[in-house]
Amino acid sequence: AIFLGPRKGRFGKKKFKLAQQSAAFQTLGVLILWFGWYGFNCGSTLSMQGYAADVAGSVATTTTIAATSAGLTSTVLSWFLEGKLCVGRTNNGILGGLVSITAGCAVVTPECAVVIGVIGGLIYFGASLLLARLEIDDVVDASPVHMACGMWGTLAAGIFADRNTQMAYGTGSCGLFFSCEGKGLFQFAANLTFVITVLAWSGLFGCLVFGTLKLLKCLRVDLETERIGLDTVEHGGGAYEMEAPVRKQSVFLNRQAESGVSVNATIPELPDVRE
Repeated sequence: AIFLGPRKGRFGKKKFKLAQQSAAFQTLGVLILWFGWYGFNCGSTLSMQGYAADVAGSVATTTTIAATSAGLTSTVLSWFLEGKLCVGRTNNGILGGLVSITAGCAVVTPECAVVIGVIGGLIYFGASLLLARLEIDDVVDASPVHMACGMWGTLAAGIFADRNTQMAYGTGSCGLFFSCEGKGLFQFAANLTFVITVLAWSGLFGCLVFGTLKLLKCLRVDLETERIGLDTVEHGGGAYEMEAPVRKQSVFLNRQAESGVSVNATIPELPDVRE
């Protein structure tokens, strides 16, 4: 997003409201992801028999609680800080909660899952606002959801992991907030080291790849293509038909025809939906 740069009109003195995608499809996509997350988290037990089945049930519980807590947190923040109940904020909050709980889903209690989810919602929302303040145009808030909440989730496993929870396969270590012969500090340090390593690796190679693409002018389309839309220019048609002006014009013509008035002289000039 940094190398690509913001969309025209996203920031600055001449910014304007950009066209939105389908909130219904976005919500449907989130629900599908949420459902699939149970296969991801619970399925990581690699079995649904005996002891592993109990672990999978516990994982499903913590996954559900964290996602719900984060979604509610993001919704409340949207209401109080932005003055609206934004569907996109709720959906991304849910995804942030799922990301936050994944690392520790098998080793934390349901009570800790609530805390992880609430903090995950706060982190998602704060990271999203920070990117906007820095004028970094992350269109779908992928970085706040996956990077910021992913970092938090990894650290949360090193904080809230309870050795008394059932684990399909574990090391006997625990989180920073639990006593297990001093291993909590080592577990948290290991998780922190992992976060720093992943940031360094992905940051370095991300800069190399996208920096090179930018220098070669292969990263961004021209302004006219951006205005019209890649769906139309490169894929043969829009993903979503903006039908409201067309429908309004059709109703107008039908009414004029029924009344016997010449339609050719009375067709109103409608704005270009692409504008």
